[in-house]
Amino acid sequence: MVATILFFVLLAVAALILALLLALYLVPVTVSAIADCSRERARATATVAWGIVGARVQVTDEVQVLEILLAERRIMARDIGEMMAERPEEREVEERRPARPVREYLDAAGDLWPHIRRILKTVYRSLHLESLRADIVLGLESPADTGVVYGYCTAARYALWPVEAVDFVVTPVFDREVFEGTFLLRMQIRRPLLILIAVAQALLNRPVRERLRQVSGGGVPGA
Repeated sequence: MVATILFFVLLAVAALILALLLALYLVPVTVSAIADCSRERARATATVAWGIVGARVQVTDEVQVLEILLAERRIMARDIGEMMAERPEEREVEERRPARPVREYLDAAGDLWPHIRRILKTVYRSLHLESLRADIVLGLESPADTGVVYGYCTAARYALWPVEAVDFVVTPVFDREVFEGTFLLRMQIRRPLLILIAVAQALLNRPVRERLRQVSGGGVPGA
């Protein structure tokens, strides 16, 4: 009897794991962002969603908030300013810890580059741009500079004309300084399971773990 119950429990766990892996392979991660800027206000919203689970960051002149979503309904909200506020004891530890030289981080990046490149290639293959739109009103202090920037933007716009997902319009203003506009981005990260596998393969490599531990201050190679 106990063996039968244990068998069905293990079978249920295996089914859940298989279902999760299948969902990670089939269900894409959707990333969207919208921002608008004017003389009166500036605000931006970024959302990351996988299935019915998501997170949204809203930033305005008054508030900066992180929201956890379930079926597009907010179930939790946290003030970003409060989350980023450091505790006094953590600040003291940070001040006592000696700063690592930039060369050390560059050396670590060089050592880890084959693994980083493999992960980046996997991410690039998974990205699918659905829409990238921008509508900007631009005026610089110098009308000549405004004209130069507008010329570059126009050339880039026509170069990207065949890409239907990308469109941006720049309207030049030569008699005053101004920067206003809207920005819209929507993309998918397809087959996120492949990215997790690439990251797991790198972390399962002991030299990678040791190098990460060393550069983070948690140990030295061979420890």
